[in-house]
Amino acid sequence: MGKEINFRLTELLATCGNERQFPQTDHSKPEIVLAGKSNVGKSMLINALAGSKKLAYTSQTPGKTRLVNFFETDQALRLVDIPGYGYARVTSGVRAEYSDLTDRYLTGGRPLAHILLLLDSRHEPGELDWQMMDWLQSLGHPWSVILTKIDKLSRQKLREQERLIRSLIVSNYSLTEGELTLHSVSAQKNIGIRELRQFLAYLIGARAKRTD
Repeated sequence: MGKEINFRLTELLATCGNERQFPQTDHSKPEIVLAGKSNVGKSMLINALAGSKKLAYTSQTPGKTRLVNFFETDQALRLVDIPGYGYARVTSGVRAEYSDLTDRYLTGGRPLAHILLLLDSRHEPGELDWQMMDWLQSLGHPWSVILTKIDKLSRQKLREQERLIRSLIVSNYSLTEGELTLHSVSAQKNIGIRELRQFLAYLIGARAKRTD
């Protein structure tokens, strides 16, 4: 195993409202993307991974963050937060504009190592989640599922939801059990964060430094 990565050495690299603002591609720093509904907790998860409460902006208004945000971790990888989908309080034109920005990022030849699709552990995937999964399947980039907000569920209910959501996705895309990686986390309670750091480091042939 190669480099040891300290996720606490994560900083905001760029906040981009259009493709021209994307930072220059650096193939020595693979990019791991966080995708999901606008209220699923992407910013909170980035903060938890970095061991910070204020690194990524979190809003009480779902969908307020409609930018592509790049974070660099220990000069080894980049975490990329793409605009959340499913926000209701914007016009269809604005929604299409930010969907286009996401599309330009995902199809722009960036060094994408992996895409993390965040789903709320309390619910089955909704229509927009399935549309995103269809899109990820068509793009051909490797992706996995992160179930968020697991502190809201009992241990038994969480196991039931994990089995249900895995079964639905595996069945829908004719996958084998081993072809779908699923992690369960709570950014608020710091549950599963250490394991997720190790998984992200593993994706680029490294290991995560123990910092807690």
